[in-house]
Amino acid sequence: MITCVGPIFLDRVVRIDSFPEKPIKLVANSLEKRLGGPAPVASFAIKSLGGDAEFIGRFGDDDAASFLKSKFDKANIQINKSLFINDAQSSQSHIFEDLEGERMLAVFNEEKLINVKSLPAFDFSSKQSYLVDTNWVEASHYVAINCYKNKINCVVDLDNFINSKLIEEVVNSASFPIFSEIGLKRYTNKESISDSLESLYTSNPKFYAVTMGPKGVYWINNGEIFHCESPQVKAIETNGAGDIFHGAFIRFIELNKTIKEAIELATACASLKCTRVGGIESLPSFDEVIEFSKHLKLSKKNNSL
Repeated sequence: MITCVGPIFLDRVVRIDSFPEKPIKLVANSLEKRLGGPAPVASFAIKSLGGDAEFIGRFGDDDAASFLKSKFDKANIQINKSLFINDAQSSQSHIFEDLEGERMLAVFNEEKLINVKSLPAFDFSSKQSYLVDTNWVEASHYVAINCYKNKINCVVDLDNFINSKLIEEVVNSASFPIFSEIGLKRYTNKESISDSLESLYTSNPKFYAVTMGPKGVYWINNGEIFHCESPQVKAIETNGAGDIFHGAFIRFIELNKTIKEAIELATACASLKCTRVGGIESLPSFDEVIEFSKHLKLSKKNNSL
C-alpha cells in the first residue's frame, strides 16, 4: 500500500488563449471543476499504474468535499483515515491555463481547516510506503520520522514550503526527498543545481532529486549526479505534472525498479500526461508508460550544470 498524505483542493480550471501582459478582461474557452493537490493527484497516478493507493488529508464539510470524495469512490481509493472537519470550507484553487499548458493559480485555505492540529492514525508496517506533501508540515514530519525509524520508503514533495527545523528533519529523514527547482534553491540558498545537490549529499549522504519541468530531472546518488532528459512533447496541460511524477516514482520503486529506472519511467509518465487534458481523468496506464518510455534518452552522469 502506498499512502499519500497532504492537502487536497477543489480546482476550478479556467482555460484561456494566452496570458495578457497586463490585467484585462478575458473570454474563457472553458471552465472545469477538478480534484487537485500534490498528494491526492499522486494517489490517482499510482492507481492508474496498477498500484494500491490510499489518501489521507483534511476535508471540509461542504459541496466541494462531496465532489472530491466522489472522485475517490469512483477510483476505489480509500480516504477513511482522513480528517473530516465539521463546518469547515474545503481548500480550493482557481487555475488559469493557456493553450501552451502554462498556468497561474491562486489557492485558498480556510484557517479552521488548516489549523486543526490533530493527526490521523498512520500505519508503519513493513508493507507500507508513503508519499507526503510538506504543505501539511506536521503530518509530513511525523510520517517521515516514523518511516525512517521503521525503514519504510518515503517520497517527499518539496515545492512550496518555508524553511524550518521541521522541514530540515523531513529532508534528512525521508528516503526520497524530491525538490522542485524553486524548492531546491530555497532550501540550499544556492543558484547552481550541482552545488545544491552536492551540499545536500555532503551534509547527509543519500538520494536527493530535483524536478525541472522540460529540463528533466537531476539527482544525486552514491556521490554522483545524474540527469534524465524530458522527452520533447507538445504540452497542452502541465498542471499536476510534478505530482504525477512523484506518484509514478514511488510506484516504480515499489515494483523494485532501480532509482534510475524509476526516474525514467516517472518522467515518461509525467511527460505523456502533459500531452492530454483532463487532470486525473486522463492519466496514462502502466502499459502506455512502458511503451512511451522507449522514446526517452538514457539517463547519464552529469558533471557540469
